[in-house]
Amino acid sequence: MRPRRIAAINAILFFFFWLFILLAGADFPPPVGFLWLVIVAAACAYVVYWRVPTYIDWHRSQRPRRQWHVLLEGIAAGIVVAIPFVLIGIGDSSMTPQPVDYAIWFAIVGFMGALNSLAIYFLNTLVVRILDPVQ
Repeated sequence: MRPRRIAAINAILFFFFWLFILLAGADFPPPVGFLWLVIVAAACAYVVYWRVPTYIDWHRSQRPRRQWHVLLEGIAAGIVVAIPFVLIGIGDSSMTPQPVDYAIWFAIVGFMGALNSLAIYFLNTLVVRILDPVQ
């Protein structure tokens, strides 16, 4: 199977997985602001589509320290996702977040980015090993 086809399957599964998780935590029916989360999930799915072929190439070429690169990319992606939510200031306007609140937010979203990128890398490593055992 070609890397772009694997990437497309990854992106679609990623989007619907996170859409399901987000819907599970939302009110029913979801509020209008939920659309922003759908847009963020779609943008992240595009990034998954873009990065999966690189991760497959890194695995096939046995690039040194590839897991660390994937981890750092995930943390960076999580922080990039967290920044707009801080800048927009979604939430209760009567409360002023403290610096520790921002640190917790960035740590959690950065951790989730790292967890997602590592999961995508290792799942695709497994897929490549199953579909192309010669490599």
